[in-house]
Amino acid sequence: MDLPKNERTFEVSETGATTGKSYEGKFTVKCILNMFDKRQLEMEKTRLMADYSNPTDGLSGIAFILANLRVRVIDSPEWWKQSAGGDDIYDEDVLVKLYDKAMEAEKEWRDELKGKAEGNSKTESEPTNSPS
Repeated sequence: MDLPKNERTFEVSETGATTGKSYEGKFTVKCILNMFDKRQLEMEKTRLMADYSNPTDGLSGIAFILANLRVRVIDSPEWWKQSAGGDDIYDEDVLVKLYDKAMEAEKEWRDELKGKAEGNSKTESEPTNSPS
């Protein structure tokens, strides 16, 4: 069975709750992460939390979202590129919405894979009509 394409592109059109700034453009993200990507994700989360042994929930959440976006985003609008991977954005809600869209891409990929697997199992279990 072939795996679905591991990229999804989606549009973002959000207005930041803090600044009222408009954030628009196309993002292309990795749907699922391979082992190298997962390693990168964990390293980035650790770096963002500065190895705090007891980070606050807020720090953990921000580190988790930023690390995921930095590992998953393949292509993005200029405003994202200039934001240092989200560091220079004041609007936390925009980052959360972007993260949600990236996670939706993963869910769609997994659903597509599941559909392919179910399609293959139905095909394999159907009786064949062979001449007697």
